[in-house]
Parts: sequence; structure tokens; C-alpha cells
Amino acid sequence: YRLFMAGIIPAALTRRVAPDRTEELRVGPLFYAPYLTSFVTPVFFAFLVGPSRPNARKDGAPGGLLVEKCQFLQESGCKGLCLHQCKIPAQEFFSEELGVPLTVSPNFETQECQWSFGEVPLPHEDDPSFPKGCLVGCESRKLINSSGGVVASSC
Repeated sequence: YRLFMAGIIPAALTRRVAPDRTEELRVGPLFYAPYLTSFVTPVFFAFLVGPSRPNARKDGAPGGLLVEKCQFLQESGCKGLCLHQCKIPAQEFFSEELGVPLTVSPNFETQECQWSFGEVPLPHEDDPSFPKGCLVGCESRKLINSSGGVVASSC
């Protein structure tokens, strides 16, 4: 994947061309990577996020994926877990490890989630998917309240 989609050439191969080079060479992501990733991802992530289907990215280009009902969000019922245990790690994994930028845009009302491969995510401070407060019925907030703990301003 890293070679054929993201254009990341391993250091072992780059040393053959440039013996003094000790790091991998990044020449991508290649133009077709977001589109093909949107078709491959549902097969491998269905167990984690639930049913999904390829669609257009937020900007209208091919390379989007719509998670129809996110199992992670349904089971946790917690916006904080969604953002910090799914959205941020997924964006970092695809960008840093696979070399394809990813923007994950959860919809907390419908429990859908738009994944846009090839789109660089916004900084957390500017990202509208980081709203304040918990979801209605958030179990984490109920646990904090019942234990007499301090309630966070946002989950």
C-alpha cells in the first residue's frame, strides 16, 4: 500500500539508487490513492465502524467513504471517545503511516461519519467537529455525575 498508493519508497530500495540515503522517499500520495482507498477501506474496517460505502469527498472529488451508522459512536455514546479514540488516531494513521491525508467528519446527530481520503484535516482548534458539551445520554457523563466527580465541560 505504502509504495503503490502513497508513493512511499522504503529506505532499502532508495539505498540502491542513492547509497547515502538512510530514510524512505515520499513521492506521493499518488493521484488515484484517495479513490482506491475509499473502495478498499470498507472491507477492512467494517468490523470496527460498521457498514460503509464509497461516495464523494466533502469537496466533491472521488475518494470519500460514508460510514452509515458508526458502531463505535453507537456503542460508546460519547463524543469524546469518538474524537479522541477514532477520529484523531485514524487521521494520524492514514497520514503518517500510509501517506494519504484523511479528514474524518462525524455527525453526532445521525451517527454517520464522512471520511475524506486525500483531504488534509483542519487543526483541532478550527475543526467544527469538536463542539463543546456531551451528547444527550452520554454514559461517561452519567458515570462522572454518579461518582461525585468533576464534570468536564466537554467529553
